[in-house]
Amino acid sequence: MLQVYLKPTNYCNVGCDFCYLPEDVRATKNRMSPETLEQSLQLIRDLAAREGHERVSILYHGGEPLTLSSETLFEFSDAVRSGLKGLEIQESIQTSLIPLRPSHMSFLHERCGSFVGSSIDFSGRTINGSSDRYVDLWMEKVNLARSNGLEVGPVMVPTRGELHRAPEIYSWFKDNGFRHFNIERYNSQGGDANRPDNREHANFLRELFDLSIADLRETATCVTNNAVGASIAGVMSAQPGERWGGSCQRDFLVINPDGSLNSCPDRMEYESDAWPKAQDGIDAFQSSPARLGWIKVQYIEHIENHCRKCEFRSWCKSGCPITAHQVHTGSGECAGYRSHLMHVKDFLSGPDGLRLASAYLAASGIYRYDPYTYGIERIQ
Repeated sequence: MLQVYLKPTNYCNVGCDFCYLPEDVRATKNRMSPETLEQSLQLIRDLAAREGHERVSILYHGGEPLTLSSETLFEFSDAVRSGLKGLEIQESIQTSLIPLRPSHMSFLHERCGSFVGSSIDFSGRTINGSSDRYVDLWMEKVNLARSNGLEVGPVMVPTRGELHRAPEIYSWFKDNGFRHFNIERYNSQGGDANRPDNREHANFLRELFDLSIADLRETATCVTNNAVGASIAGVMSAQPGERWGGSCQRDFLVINPDGSLNSCPDRMEYESDAWPKAQDGIDAFQSSPARLGWIKVQYIEHIENHCRKCEFRSWCKSGCPITAHQVHTGSGECAGYRSHLMHVKDFLSGPDGLRLASAYLAASGIYRYDPYTYGIERIQ
């Protein structure tokens, strides 16, 4: 499947400490023009045909797509459906939810399957200096969505502000009626002291694993998340998922409002001069040294000696290609979060390990663990 991050606008009215978009980019209200959209859809059609993608997932991303009116979003979606006619497409949306209005409901029901992927974080966003005020406002929008028949799938980015709050965060999701949430890695291209290192991120995953398994053991239910579910599926059955074993550098296409391209939303604004635009056509994109270089990184250069000796190599495949291995520096953790995977493996070999891990996967089975996907895709 070809995953397309299609960005009608980069404008966003929410300021997040860890946003991959620079502040000046988030401040511009420019939108993708009809001409650029048409050229982008032509590129998508050509790429799907040449590289054998029968399905195309269109994720409306940004910026903040809900800063646009429902009428504008319908027009944009109509153009997408017309321009990709003949392909099997699925439309979804990733939003902060803060600009959600009742007028958006028809678009979200009709075009996004009554499901909204939304970012929520517990220290990186504030209102008047208060994270609690932001979370309260977000829950007001969740309640608005729920009262109109929408399901909200939370996506959180752990920063160092969340690392020691796993029990609190897990309980918060459960108390607020969420059955599942996604974890997205904080990838700061420019370097950021608030970004957890690999070992810290692995420890956070380990805590969430332990909390959910304890909940399963006690109540027969738990709140699942993409990273823990994918790690269990990987260790149990060598199934790639989330940050393990992806093919994003070949199968992902990110399109900015001006038509600039990338294979990773986190890198988009840091490599803009190295990539062609949608206006340049399929040949320029497929032969782009930047794209070919990142494909080589993912499949060859990111695989280190420690990867070749690792028991998880067949499905981990060295982890996220833009996450540096840190096995020869301070914390000593690889990009595949081996210490967390070993913790899962040890659990599976113990009493009730397979039963509880299988119950976890069954509880999270309505969601699909595509590598690197920002939103949450329901499959049932």
